[in-house]
Amino acid sequence: MFNRSYLQNEFEKLNGLLTENVTLYLIGGGAMSFRGLKDATKDVDVIVRTRKELKALETALKSAGYTVPCIRGPYKDMQASLILENDNGFRWDIFQNVVCNGFQLSEGMIKRTGPLISLEMLTVRLISPEDIFVFKSVTSREGDLADMYTLFMQVMDFEAIRDEVIWQNAHDRNFAWLAFFYDGLEEFADKYSLSHPILEELHDLAYNDMLCQMILERLKECAATETELIRMFKTDVKKQIEELEHKGFVKKEANGKISLNSYV
Repeated sequence: MFNRSYLQNEFEKLNGLLTENVTLYLIGGGAMSFRGLKDATKDVDVIVRTRKELKALETALKSAGYTVPCIRGPYKDMQASLILENDNGFRWDIFQNVVCNGFQLSEGMIKRTGPLISLEMLTVRLISPEDIFVFKSVTSREGDLADMYTLFMQVMDFEAIRDEVIWQNAHDRNFAWLAFFYDGLEEFADKYSLSHPILEELHDLAYNDMLCQMILERLKECAATETELIRMFKTDVKKQIEELEHKGFVKKEANGKISLNSYV
């Protein structure tokens, strides 16, 4: 485990090696450490916005001795753009805009960030506790549930969490992150025996979009009527079909069949 001092030193070392200006959005355990919510972290999760920043970061870290480790399990599922580790076992999980193949760095998330480091070549901003909570819900790594509990016990803006999930759902074209989000919420609520209106609302939002995802997967095989889909999923899916039609994923044919649009 690595404390704030270690992370601070790595950021300062990185600043001296960068040849391009880079802005990092610090998310996960590292952000919790700097917010005083966690003593130490195993790794640092950061998001960059551009490919140019990603390559500059990769070049600088490799020049500092970082190498690509063997990754498996939940860490592999996160679909990081780049993972690098040093001889001490300290690792960077670096994403370019998207986590878990769908969860995006939104303008709302950026507005909720706070300043942490501003150096000659490196700027680091802290993601809000609300957005860390959502991030932790989709990552499913060891210790993430405990971190979610720590965050949940803080004074958080639950409306911001709900609005962010709604935004993510509206702008996600593959629903890939929702399986992780849905499972993460279920596991979190069960482990800590928690009941809260926001958890129920988030659960319902995730379940709705999980159904949307399953409908799309079914329609990849062949077109189907609404009745056939209801029979398959054993629940009314009219709302989900209307949502998919509104987003342009599916269309209703003259014969009553529902099919995927050709560009999906």
